[in-house]
Amino acid sequence: MFLPSFGFVLSRNHLTSDVNTDLSNLSNGDIQRIIQQCVNDKPVVEIARYFQITRQRVYQFINPFRESGEYPVLRQSGRKPQAIDDRAEELILATYQSNNIGPIHLEKKIEETHGIHIPHNRIYRVLLNHGLVEINMKKRQQRKYVRYEHTHSMSMGQGDWKEFELKGSKKWLIAFMDDSSRLITCYGVFDSPTTENTLTVLNQGFQMYGTPRKILTDNSTQFVSARNREQAHHKFGEFLVHHNIKHIPTRIKHPQTNGKIERFFREVERRIAKFGSVDKILHWHNVIKPHMSESRFR
Repeated sequence: MFLPSFGFVLSRNHLTSDVNTDLSNLSNGDIQRIIQQCVNDKPVVEIARYFQITRQRVYQFINPFRESGEYPVLRQSGRKPQAIDDRAEELILATYQSNNIGPIHLEKKIEETHGIHIPHNRIYRVLLNHGLVEINMKKRQQRKYVRYEHTHSMSMGQGDWKEFELKGSKKWLIAFMDDSSRLITCYGVFDSPTTENTLTVLNQGFQMYGTPRKILTDNSTQFVSARNREQAHHKFGEFLVHHNIKHIPTRIKHPQTNGKIERFFREVERRIAKFGSVDKILHWHNVIKPHMSESRFR
């Protein structure tokens, strides 16, 4: 019995102009079975109907087989990953060690500093090979989301409290972020989260950057009254009214509304052990780390 070899390569992206079905649902085993059915004189119409492909597609498999005696083999779709040279790898690792930022931000940093463009996917492979990043399975599938931010700086600020551990002690961090530029305009570390501490930090931020038009916070008691919110007089609300600032509370049990400041708090939790102080993390966040927003202050 004649046993053909395997050598003819068929691209998943190679489509004839009059055929709409692609090869994404077929395997190499399916192609071999299609060819064997043809060799056994099975009608092409029945083969096409069974595999849910067109007759033209069946002939696309059988004709090269008849010419060469080799089964067509599917090749991986897309471009082959380019090899990373040693110089680029050293540059990626050095920039990562000095900036502590991820692949997307490293791509921009390297291009701005050295004038060399290295795609972030290639940077990711280098960091992964050296154990500097982990595969996040939640990001393996494309997520649908709507990105929202104000166009101009100081249009709105986001603020919140966060409990964290600093040198073995429980501390509370209060921070306010400009919604447009991602700049942390003011912050403070305290033993307890109180409205008085909140106002102290905000006054410092107002002296340095001015007052925003709006401030977004959650519904914690440092920002709103626990009962009768509409009628109750709260120090935080009165403070904002005095400065002609509109207060926007988030939806209850919906922290995504205040997502930018929550993202910053996650960075604090991740990096506090390495940096050793909130001051150093703030300097890294405000000065070193590139942000996905269009500019720093607009």
